[in-house]
Amino acid sequence: MTRPTHMAMHSEHRLWGSEISLWRDDLRAWQEELAKSQGEVKQLEKELEDHAHALRTHASTLRLQEQSFDGHEHAIVQYEQGGEGEELFQMARQHSEEAVRHAEQRQAHEQLKRRHHGVIALWNLLLRALREPTVVAQPPAKKSIVASP
Repeated sequence: MTRPTHMAMHSEHRLWGSEISLWRDDLRAWQEELAKSQGEVKQLEKELEDHAHALRTHASTLRLQEQSFDGHEHAIVQYEQGGEGEELFQMARQHSEEAVRHAEQRQAHEQLKRRHHGVIALWNLLLRALREPTVVAQPPAKKSIVASP
């Protein structure tokens, strides 16, 4: 069995001390980052609620748009069945405006979809990272180093 010389042990202890010093710097930075993140949880909750509100607003807008063109379709069917079609003529004049609103809604939907997918992807990534087991070295048992006689 080979015993390390006292010089080798001393050198190794200095290396370990240097590493521990770097680790302490890392740990201090991580604790500051975590404290900042924990302080931003309220802001995160607000942003998630704002996103939920945007989804609800979008759903309401879609319902209104459906009702609008359902009414238009009803007028068209009545006209095709021999109705007078007075409403149809007014709706025909408004149709180009509806087409513009629909194109705007399409663009808004695509933007909302991209944002939502990005938010959920990052959320899932964050949850997976936080659920990973953390490996923490246990502190050594207290032992006195005693020189042998």
